Amino acid sequence: MGAILKPTSSIAEKASGVEVYRILSRSLNVDWREYVALVADKVGGGYFPVLVGTILSQNTNDKNSIEAFMSLKSRVGVRIEDILRASVEEIGDAIRKAGLWRRKAETIKRVAEFIASRGGEEYLAREDPMRLREELLRVEGVGFKTIDVFLSLARRAPVFAVDTHAMRVALRWGLASKRDYETVSRALLDFFGPDIAEEAHRLIIALGRRYCRARNPRCNICPLTSLCPSSSKV
Repeated sequence: MGAILKPTSSIAEKASGVEVYRILSRSLNVDWREYVALVADKVGGGYFPVLVGTILSQNTNDKNSIEAFMSLKSRVGVRIEDILRASVEEIGDAIRKAGLWRRKAETIKRVAEFIASRGGEEYLAREDPMRLREELLRVEGVGFKTIDVFLSLARRAPVFAVDTHAMRVALRWGLASKRDYETVSRALLDFFGPDIAEEAHRLIIALGRRYCRARNPRCNICPLTSLCPSSSKV
């Protein structure tokens, strides 16, 4: 149940990205407190904390990554200078709830050192977003989704972050035909457009959690059932 079959058509043949966005906005209640990147943006006090939050979200759910972020904020701090002062062990001990704590602690430390060497928060705020993407992707532990969530939210860059929900939804919508990050990211960005990409990303996550599940999708009550080319096939 819920296997991703290749649809023979695309949701774009029935509705525009803006129309889909409006339907999802009316149908889904997105609470910022359920998304670690938004929590980090609200309470972190800068660009770097948002990047920390996205690193913590790797391979875990938002609930665990939010708990880890708040623990790190209270025990170590989430500013660049806080991370530079702390040891990997101290960082790791504070973020255990996020899982893979040593790997993530090492990544957070490496990212802080790299950004500090480039000028700190000023670098994150003013560097060209695409150049920033290219350079941060060279830091071990930073992947496409991590940097794209950060750039989309913090810098409003024209990128579309793709997590497991976005990958599944894009394939079921017929916007892409293969599980390739860059292909799916570009397809979703083209469909929704850069102006609403960041908000659309969160709506797709909510859609994937509540309706377009990997197993036993709830197509019969999905707000997009009349538009989705896979609604009768999964």
